Amino acid sequence: MWTEDQLVEDLKDLGLPEGASVLAHTSLRAIGPIDGGAETLVRAFRRVLGPDGTLLVPTFTFDSCDPADWRNPPASMEEVESLRALLPVFDVETTPADAHWMGVFPEIVRQQPDALRSDHPVVSFAAIGPNAAFLTENVPFHYPLGSESPLARLNQLDGWVLLMGVGHTVNSSLHLAEVWAEAPYIHRSAQIKTGSGQFATMQGSPECSEGFSKIEKVLRQGRLLREGYVGNAPSQLMRQRQLVSMAVAMLQGDPSSLLCDREECPWCSVARKLTAEPH
Repeated sequence: MWTEDQLVEDLKDLGLPEGASVLAHTSLRAIGPIDGGAETLVRAFRRVLGPDGTLLVPTFTFDSCDPADWRNPPASMEEVESLRALLPVFDVETTPADAHWMGVFPEIVRQQPDALRSDHPVVSFAAIGPNAAFLTENVPFHYPLGSESPLARLNQLDGWVLLMGVGHTVNSSLHLAEVWAEAPYIHRSAQIKTGSGQFATMQGSPECSEGFSKIEKVLRQGRLLREGYVGNAPSQLMRQRQLVSMAVAMLQGDPSSLLCDREECPWCSVARKLTAEPH
């Protein structure tokens, strides 16, 4: 069972510096049993980052997305309307992070007494530390992972990205790269429930990220990854600016370079067609 001191040592050995702002994508299951659970990991982060450091986590909530956009095979309109009525309305104070997609750790961070959370109904972030307000306030509804997002603000801070027991398929900073590279598919929209019986069209909907794993080889070749273990979890630490710059270069060279290769993926199939069209 991993102790707080051991986790602190692992984070330091990985190279996470004191005073950093870091976006952490985490699998507690991969880390293994922790004495005191996820709260112990939060304390370990606080000790390593110190009073000047900030921890940022994704607290995404996909329940507000219109089922007509993601049902496969497409549902009848009667079924869609029934599902729409059951969708919850996002509340920044009470809606928990989606544990199925985000894991347990982001929700524990969100519940910290000093945590602040951005108010996007689908792709919110929570943060603790002195840069928490800067990272989470005044986020846009459209292009929620683009130039005015918490991801872009982390970039302004020259922050870090930490993957603990997870791969680049969850590396949300690569969505920022898609926007900055002006990938042909970034303008797609989605319907989001914003109130009882109310839906709004969100421009710049981030979609499939299964192809993001393709960047790992490039990052390793460029010696941009610091690798090690946190508990039992294989972990990677990287500068977000370097990550995004590398991804932008890849996308500008080949706009389809971060799309997945699954023929049955509806999002990447459409995106690949868009990249093939003349612009």
